[in-house]
Amino acid sequence: MINLRKKLLELSTLTLPLLVEHAFITLMGMVNTAMVASLGEEALAAAGHINNAVQVPIALFATMTTGGTILVAQAVGARNERKAASSAGQAVALAVVFSIFMSAMLMFTQRPAMGWLFGDSSPSMIALGDIYYHYINWSLPFLAISQTLFGVMRGAGDVKSPMKITLAMNGINIVLSYIMIIGVSSPFFAIPSMGIHGAGLALLLARVAGLVLAVIVIMSAKSPIRLNRLVWFKPTKVIQKDILTLGVPTGVEQLLFQIGRMITMMMIVGMGTAAMAANVVGMNMMGFIMIPGGALSISIMVMVGQRVGAKDFDGITKVTMFASKVAVVFMMVLSLILLPLSGLIALAFGLEGESVYYFNQLFRSLILVGPFLWPLAFVIPASLRAVKDVAFTTVTSVITMWLFRIVVGYILSLHVGIIGVWIGIYGDWAARSVIFWIRLRRKKWMSKLEVLNE
Repeated sequence: MINLRKKLLELSTLTLPLLVEHAFITLMGMVNTAMVASLGEEALAAAGHINNAVQVPIALFATMTTGGTILVAQAVGARNERKAASSAGQAVALAVVFSIFMSAMLMFTQRPAMGWLFGDSSPSMIALGDIYYHYINWSLPFLAISQTLFGVMRGAGDVKSPMKITLAMNGINIVLSYIMIIGVSSPFFAIPSMGIHGAGLALLLARVAGLVLAVIVIMSAKSPIRLNRLVWFKPTKVIQKDILTLGVPTGVEQLLFQIGRMITMMMIVGMGTAAMAANVVGMNMMGFIMIPGGALSISIMVMVGQRVGAKDFDGITKVTMFASKVAVVFMMVLSLILLPLSGLIALAFGLEGESVYYFNQLFRSLILVGPFLWPLAFVIPASLRAVKDVAFTTVTSVITMWLFRIVVGYILSLHVGIIGVWIGIYGDWAARSVIFWIRLRRKKWMSKLEVLNE
């Protein structure tokens, strides 16, 4: 009983702020999507498709975020403050250089990318997507740097600051989105609707504000890891290698995962605007139900990383399975609450007719299988990455994703439509769950642990 209370206390201390943060991000994203939906199903489908597409470059940012988080957590566990600050600074420096380069590349390839993403969609939808793409692309450096700063804060044990900044950033986004998408009219002044321009510009300005706040926090005297000296950003071979060794496999995994996801999106593009709109809303609901699991994935990575730094390897398997079970329970509760609300959700996002039919298919299937498959598929590998078992998690995730999401999803989509694509996703989750559970229980990852040098 005492051990259970201890694990709950440790887990809740890290997870509750992350839970609030993820909930607010997802809710604000849903509200923002609903406001874009007020511009019509084409605008909803175009913006949603671009948001899915930019997950590909965002996935590469996981290299710096994951590497920085784990290295900082290990250094904090080993009580090496200098290494923690240097690891954090170099992760941020990598994020700055890489994200700016990435946005420049995306700018030069915008035209062919739009043609590939939207295929034979209507010219009006492509035009809306083109506008939104421009704004989202230049918001990426601000997002990458702030997310890396959030990662190193969490690695140092500060989960509240990223939560507060995220709440502020998403609050700014929702206010600006309302003003710029919907427009404001009063007896004293009027701000006309900027349409899809407003949706993109609001998100860009919110991400700029988020980065400014993150920089202020990380340089303050109250920060547990303070980046107020240029020396912390100076590259060193050992730390750069450690960041890339831990982060690159995760970045590659996320990149291939998002490319695979884009291929599944392309399958849906060919099914028409109604299917695209239903998929956008379905993905929003998937993100909402996965909030507890996402928060626990980050928490377990920090908890295990600090244990590795302190050379406390006992109980890693137990605390990982405990976190996975907690994720299952919370996701089940959330799913049961949302189940009777499917009609209201479709109405809130402006779905009608055929798109409502598609959405109900996706939503009900998600409620049925998501809470049981997702936690083991994603919480366990987060723990394995923290014990340096990154090669196994990367190879497994890539194989299962391409086998089930792409091959199985494509075959089924030819026979049963959009639900076939999602069945492929569920197959991916199921395969990962089994493989990662076996890996964790057999403890082959123990051979990956090395004695950390001061």
